[in-house]
Amino acid sequence: MRFYSYAAVAISLLAPVIVAAQDTLGTYEDRIAVEDVMNRYVWAVDSLDADGYVAVFTEDAVIDSNGSLSRGHAEIRKVVTGLIQRRDANKAKGVPTANLYHVVSNVRIMFPKPDEAVHLSYWQTVRRGTDGTMQAAAMGRSEDRLVKRDGKWLIHSRKLTVFND
Repeated sequence: MRFYSYAAVAISLLAPVIVAAQDTLGTYEDRIAVEDVMNRYVWAVDSLDADGYVAVFTEDAVIDSNGSLSRGHAEIRKVVTGLIQRRDANKAKGVPTANLYHVVSNVRIMFPKPDEAVHLSYWQTVRRGTDGTMQAAAMGRSEDRLVKRDGKWLIHSRKLTVFND
């Protein structure tokens, strides 16, 4: 009988915490949709698809890459078109194209409000070195804030922090 009393007390103390945690997990459909947006983001930038890249952002989105800001679709498009220009210039010089390939890990997704999501992750970019081997180019973490507009999840802000230490 004493066991049941302790169990009842434990449940009554933990129930609000469990409910609060479940509230920030969002629905299964929303979690999958947010994961899909973030995966399309990575595939678009790695395949140098400027249209696909811009399509995952809101019109008024902001990217903060270690303090360098890109605001709105026109500036955000330049992230990929700049990579294309660098690739083409490297090809013309006969040096490796320096294409980047992203690896994303330790993802956390939270939903502070029903139509808002926060996507946290660590990332690493790799590229082919001059000797032909794949090498780590950079590492860091990202904080993405997404919004659901007209039933569609989009990135509203992206903060990238490159590890420099």
